[in-house]
Amino acid sequence: MSTVFPLLVFTAAAICSVAARTTAQTGFGENLAAIQARMTQLEDHLHKAKAIRDIKRLQYSYAHYAELGLWLDLGDLFASDGVAHYAQGDFRGPENLRRFYLQELGRGQLGLADGRIYPHIMIQPVVTVAPDGKTAKGRWHVIAMLGSYGSSASWAGVVYENRYVFEGGVWKISELSYNSQYSGRYSPPALTLSKWDLPYHFIAQSAGDPAAKSDSPAIATASSGSAPLGELQQRWVELARSAQQLQSETEVLNLQHSYGYFSDQKMWGDVANLFSSDGTLELGLRGVYAGKDRIRRALSIIEGERLDTDEVNDHLQLATVVHISPDGKTAKARGVQLSVSGTKGKGAQWEEGIFENEYIKQNEVWKIRSMHYYPRVITDYELGWAKDARPAAGPNTSFPPDRPSTEAYATYPKMYYPPLHYANPVTQMPVQYPPGVAANIDARSSTVDSSKRPALPNPPGNAKEFTSRLNELESQIQSSIVYDAAENLINAHGYYVDDLNDSGVQALFSSASNRNPEPRRTSAVHQTVQPVIQLAADGRSAAIRARILTVGEKAGLLSSGIYQGRATNRDGAWKLESLTLYPTWSSPFTSWAPVVERRR
Repeated sequence: MSTVFPLLVFTAAAICSVAARTTAQTGFGENLAAIQARMTQLEDHLHKAKAIRDIKRLQYSYAHYAELGLWLDLGDLFASDGVAHYAQGDFRGPENLRRFYLQELGRGQLGLADGRIYPHIMIQPVVTVAPDGKTAKGRWHVIAMLGSYGSSASWAGVVYENRYVFEGGVWKISELSYNSQYSGRYSPPALTLSKWDLPYHFIAQSAGDPAAKSDSPAIATASSGSAPLGELQQRWVELARSAQQLQSETEVLNLQHSYGYFSDQKMWGDVANLFSSDGTLELGLRGVYAGKDRIRRALSIIEGERLDTDEVNDHLQLATVVHISPDGKTAKARGVQLSVSGTKGKGAQWEEGIFENEYIKQNEVWKIRSMHYYPRVITDYELGWAKDARPAAGPNTSFPPDRPSTEAYATYPKMYYPPLHYANPVTQMPVQYPPGVAANIDARSSTVDSSKRPALPNPPGNAKEFTSRLNELESQIQSSIVYDAAENLINAHGYYVDDLNDSGVQALFSSASNRNPEPRRTSAVHQTVQPVIQLAADGRSAAIRARILTVGEKAGLLSSGIYQGRATNRDGAWKLESLTLYPTWSSPFTSWAPVVERRR
């Protein structure tokens, strides 16, 4: 499996227990074969739904490993015959890739030397799984911050068009294609946009149907005949557990991304309500605040009670990797926070960091139990990270924390390794840190506790109950797929707008009249991130909120906005029903001179 949580494995005692409860069941008749056929179809659909999340987890892990210089684990993400096409050439197989990353990118060492910066933030996925469920394709944007303190600083934008293969029970990268999209010196600014016009692996129909149901004869063959009732009940239990974990992952993603939007607007009451009653907040070296009230007061004092008229306070939540515990009651997530904050006439700063958070499910609602944010780079907006590097702030003296910080560290230009909570998604082995760092990481023990055993759901006992439960499972699986379908649509929209592909944009919508046209930008990159996607109660539509960060124009303009929209199901595939852009701010790279627009 490509996560640290394998599918439920039953002990012999558990299987015998299920069988003992069901041997007396009679009266299924021909329904047993129909139930098996339906079960096989749902297993196929769930496999593809999980594949999309596993591939995103795989590719986001690629970004997290690159940022920390974990070159060996980066190479391990590839298939046995996997190939990467880089500017330096083509490299095939995990061993050759490990060697290339270590020597060329790592300059002969595992990890990154002090003074070096290498965030490789993976965003904007459009992932589609082949009908047979054995291969998949994905398109991605990358935001890269490159350079060395006192020497150089630059932005780089990349488009990846990748292929994936299900090999040895896990998803791996089978082909990675690196395509430069924009690059430029930070200060003085010099931005160059490439002619990309890359072929798309998707069309509007496949974007809105990322896990298409299979009509393969193999599925029909697997469904012929009938299995013993006890076996079908065991399969139902496994299916139910996996479907619930997928739904929980969706809810945690929405929760974490909502935190970013509330923080943008300094809606501290709403931020605090995302936490459990005993939740904790640890922002850098400010110490730990415990409990909702303390968290709300701390944020309002440290960050300010409300936004000024010309203030920008964006907190982008990116590359979020979620793992749900086997018992389904807790979760962990890792991601990147990219922030830009400042007020017109008073200056601004960039901040990039990593969060490692814990969550808990209380009364069927997921809450943040522990938020731990590690600032990695803090720099002046105009100067950039070659000329400016700021330390993380310490405890607030007017409102001291409840506890001191759990870790002591320095930010850029010093290098620090926030521990990953999960193992390599391909090898299932602990991540390989630099030798001097490994002992410190091990001492902090960030590994997920996979020893918790889930409570087994009671399997259906008769044909009518089986039919009802399978209908519920189908709806649950589909509700998780909606998240990925809607994310595909909004992200595909960004790629089509990049290429001024109006026909592609229109094909994503159920009706062209429902689209709010954007200004045609002749040289800009539209990076869509941080989706919050909520399915309506009837399962026929979904509300979408996403953020757009646009890079481009001749002078090097950076702009941000919010998309609000809705997707609907049309003939089995999802389409955009409406999409409206609300610009929030824009500023040139040359100086901090923001134009702050309508907020949403």
